[in-house]
Amino acid sequence: MFIIDNVSKEFKEKKGIFNISTSFNQGDIVGLVGDNGAGKSTLLKCLFNAYKVDSGEFWYKNEKLNKNSLKKFSFFPDQSIYPKNISIKDFCIYSAKLSGIKTKEAKSRANYLLEVLNLIEYKNKTFKSLSAGMQKRALLAICLINEPEIIVLDEPTANLDVSTRVDFINLLKLLAQNGKTILITSHIIDELQKFINKLVIIDEGHIVFDRYLHPDDNIENIYFNITNRKKRKSIDIQNLSF
Repeated sequence: MFIIDNVSKEFKEKKGIFNISTSFNQGDIVGLVGDNGAGKSTLLKCLFNAYKVDSGEFWYKNEKLNKNSLKKFSFFPDQSIYPKNISIKDFCIYSAKLSGIKTKEAKSRANYLLEVLNLIEYKNKTFKSLSAGMQKRALLAICLINEPEIIVLDEPTANLDVSTRVDFINLLKLLAQNGKTILITSHIIDELQKFINKLVIIDEGHIVFDRYLHPDDNIENIYFNITNRKKRKSIDIQNLSF
């Protein structure tokens, strides 16, 4: 089990995150939802030590999260930060070696993941030569190279077409079925409806909703009701005139 216990990080003008507490189990797919500036990115940066927390702790398997246990976590960021002129295989190997994996094992894992993710024929291609969907799969290979137990994904389906998005979601489902815990941030609420089993809503730095979902739950309705946001009115197409 992964536990976030009363984590706070405050910035100027009373912005930040405040007493964030939640927990996830093995195989969960958790949706972390909130508007821009709600605190999602701050929480993730605290988790991966980009920010030092003011108070609170992260726990994993009954121990405080430390340098060694953090190796079991992997972060899937926006693809724009990755080097565009290195082959995806070489970058997989490089990432593995950064995690302390020896070269022979790194090459073996890279070949296996590229094969599984249907990227083996593109292994010598650079990031910039790949489509958006292939870049996402290549990044997923890099995330999996250190055999993580928890995968954190920040807006992973952004800029993907419909069919590629469906394929990527199915990959996440498969990872969860194989025991990986998935934490995903997304603005696409109706998309999360299709595959998460737990919803956490963060609003103005506070968790305002945190529970496992029932089959008849509607994430969009939950979000707008909890945050008191108003749904945008639909355009009345029938009464349009030009």
